[in-house]
Amino acid sequence: SISITFILGIIFLGMQVYDYGILFSEGLTLGSGPFGTTYFTLTGFHGAHVFGGVLMLGVVLYRGMAGQFSAKHHDAVEAVSLYWHFVDVVWILLFSILYLLP
Repeated sequence: SISITFILGIIFLGMQVYDYGILFSEGLTLGSGPFGTTYFTLTGFHGAHVFGGVLMLGVVLYRGMAGQFSAKHHDAVEAVSLYWHFVDVVWILLFSILYLLP
């Protein structure tokens, strides 16, 4: 499941880049006013955190495949899992505010 989450994180980042491309082509930029500033700031910071999470998942996946974790030694796996869940919860809030409310 770590590998699936890793792949889905990469897909999410690709979709965010695609979304930014569409928005830029339609004239929405960071300087387009309050919505543009808010949208790109919030989603940009979230994307940066997803990127960090993908990197951490990659490290955990690599170390797991190398047999470096056990039932007693798994703190890194747990820490990355908690981080990833936090990023997920933040996305639910951002998605609701930016896409469902307007």
